[in-house]
Amino acid sequence: MKCALCGFEFSESDARRPCASCPLGAKCDLICCPNCGYQAPREPHWLSRLRLWRRRNGASEGTLAALRPGTVGEIIAVHPRDEKVLHKLTALGLIPGVRVRVLRRFPCYLIELGHAQIALDKELASAIAVRTETQ
Repeated sequence: MKCALCGFEFSESDARRPCASCPLGAKCDLICCPNCGYQAPREPHWLSRLRLWRRRNGASEGTLAALRPGTVGEIIAVHPRDEKVLHKLTALGLIPGVRVRVLRRFPCYLIELGHAQIALDKELASAIAVRTETQ
C-alpha cells in the first residue's frame, strides 16, 4: 500500500498498528499510515480499476512544477522534505484528490485551489504529484 498523503509504502498489517488502541477495533475500515498518521478508507476495487483504465487512456502523472499555466490537475500525493512542510500544505488544502489550476510559473508558482490562490516556490511545487487529463 502507498499513503496518499506522504507517499510512504507499507503493508496492510503495518497500517493496523496505529489503530490498535481505537475503540472501533476490527469494525473500522480505515487504513492508517504508520509514517504520517493519515487515515483514509480502503480503496474500492472498482476505483483501482478506474485508475488503471484512466492511465491507459490518456491520463498523465507528474509534478505541479511541470505543469504549464492554465493546466488543471488533480493532486495524487504530497512529498515534502519534512513533516512541518507537510502540515503547512495540508492546512492550505493541498491534499490528495483536490483539483488545482496553475495560473503562472514565474517568479513563483501561483495556483488556484477553489476560490483561493496560493503561491509556492519551485521546491514545494516539485513535491506535489499531480495527474492531468490529456486532450
